[in-house]
Amino acid sequence: MTSVWAIMHNIDDYKYLSAYDERYCTFPRRDGTSELATWEPQHLTYESYEEEDNHLGLCNFPAWCGRSACDLKAKEIIGTLTADDVEFLPLFVPEISHTRYFAIHVLTTLDCLDNERSEFGYFGDLRMRIDKYEFKPDCIGDTPIFKLPIFNRNSTYVTDSFKQLVEDNDLTGLEFRKVWEG
Repeated sequence: MTSVWAIMHNIDDYKYLSAYDERYCTFPRRDGTSELATWEPQHLTYESYEEEDNHLGLCNFPAWCGRSACDLKAKEIIGTLTADDVEFLPLFVPEISHTRYFAIHVLTTLDCLDNERSEFGYFGDLRMRIDKYEFKPDCIGDTPIFKLPIFNRNSTYVTDSFKQLVEDNDLTGLEFRKVWEG
């Protein structure tokens, strides 16, 4: 039995990455195309939402403008599991000298959502979100991390193997919301 989890970031307990300047807030493409050949490291800083949140700590998977990033430790741990599904794009965070950071660029897009059985939230006629997930049987296989063609700009999904690896290694910054069990 496989479970699918939506990745979310814990910004209540940890700082997030932000661009020094909007010119440096380039997101990786979300269509599965490799960026390695043209990627230039983004210049980022750590921030928190409120000034009084300066006590918030650093984590292994900081949020980055709604996308995922990771430090070198997390990259080394999840890298083997995700080798066929992810590329790690370097980020530059000058105030943190003890590790390096990487954007997690998910390359694998699976058209596994059963649109007939899933339920969606709408704004007028525009489909805005997935309220109830139903996946096609045997479509996900052993893929540990993926996107769906629908709403692929914002959502990344993982299976039990990815979630378990993160939890077994006490990696911080990610939260998992179960969206489906099949």
